[in-house]
Amino acid sequence: MSLKQSIYLDKRFNDRVRFLEISQFWKRSQIYEYQLKKLKFLFSHVSNKIPFYIDYFKKNKVQESDFKTLKDVKIFPLIDKKMIQKDMDQFIMKGVKKNTLVHRTTGGSTGTPLTVWSNFDSQIKDGANTQHYMKVFDLDIFKYKSVRLYGDKINSKLIKKNIFWTIKNKRILNMSSYHINRKTLSSYLRVIKKHKPKYIHTRASAIFTFAKFLLEEKIKINLNIKYIFVDGEYLTLGQRQIIESVFSARLINIYGHTEGALVGHPCKFSNFLHFMPQNGILELLNKNGNEVNKIGEKGKIVSTGFNNLVFPLVRYQTGDIGINGPKNCKCERNYKILSEVEGRFQDYVVDKNDNLVPLAPAIFNYSDMDWKGIDEFKIIQKNKGKLKILIQINKKLRPQSQTTLAYAKKKIGEILGSNFIIDTSFIDKLKKTSVGKYRYLDQKLKIHF
Repeated sequence: MSLKQSIYLDKRFNDRVRFLEISQFWKRSQIYEYQLKKLKFLFSHVSNKIPFYIDYFKKNKVQESDFKTLKDVKIFPLIDKKMIQKDMDQFIMKGVKKNTLVHRTTGGSTGTPLTVWSNFDSQIKDGANTQHYMKVFDLDIFKYKSVRLYGDKINSKLIKKNIFWTIKNKRILNMSSYHINRKTLSSYLRVIKKHKPKYIHTRASAIFTFAKFLLEEKIKINLNIKYIFVDGEYLTLGQRQIIESVFSARLINIYGHTEGALVGHPCKFSNFLHFMPQNGILELLNKNGNEVNKIGEKGKIVSTGFNNLVFPLVRYQTGDIGINGPKNCKCERNYKILSEVEGRFQDYVVDKNDNLVPLAPAIFNYSDMDWKGIDEFKIIQKNKGKLKILIQINKKLRPQSQTTLAYAKKKIGEILGSNFIIDTSFIDKLKKTSVGKYRYLDQKLKIHF
């Protein structure tokens, strides 16, 4: 029996799903009381079971009675990946055997991959989160057929036969995100149509590549898919518009990370991210470490997770930049709302005057930039004000290679402005990460928000 099967058959899974369904419309006072109770429990737990916090609170003479309001979460120190990596055992619960735990590694998109340890109970809660936000959109992971276009590896024997998919439990069509190209488009479409899925679960970069090829080849489709769920990557408005237009489906962007401390989902009325308070506390901090309050103001996302007690991440700096959203939503969930997660620290480039510039909105602005014929690209920054762009071009356009290079250099230069020097060159093949993510920016500079 697989881990997922064990999770779904466990009574705690259904109990958790019911709890999430009931608590999603709690009053603000109920959410506050729940989170404060969880925060106090978390302190009691880590101060007795987690070596790093045992030493920290003993040294700083912190007691549970010091936690009177949710603002007292700031009593905990801020942590990040690098701090954990220096001595990971300091953050794992005393006495637990690693061979009894599940571990996953973050994609390392910031250049710093992290191994996250968890037990079966936290895996149950993670699975329940997925079932819950699917129910928000009247879906059910156990009832409906779906397509999973992620980073899953397909058996090499199948790949040699030009079969880039497998079917799991008669419901899930698992498709490779590594083999989508103009030659395979028709076979991917044929198999998806035959499967008749209700929704697609994918990475933004994978489904965008699919949509871009369909658009460029002028292939019109009617898959009768209502929703496309994406997670794990930054999504731009330009990407969303193309994906939704090509597939005639609403794109649902989920904020979740391997660390598992926060989950944010849209609702039926809005694409804004509603962060589930049942899973943890979200802080949005400015450069001075103070909570961001104004709508539209940016801040660093800091998470405190309630679910993973064997490897608790408390005031964990995710590396993401969020934009503060409205206090209320038509859906009547009293959740913390972000209008957008703008990207990671490493999704910014630095101009010659030391200004931070978010790259994605510029390069994925399809009103100003036409990427037709360019299959993939990567931007590398090693020096302030200088960007190198590697371009993987479609074979049909290779005779026009110098024209394509000159166009990319000119247009990106116009969009980003005179504070950048742009250099362009070709590359035969750009690789995705081991978990199927596509990183358009390789930022070599240290970014401080």
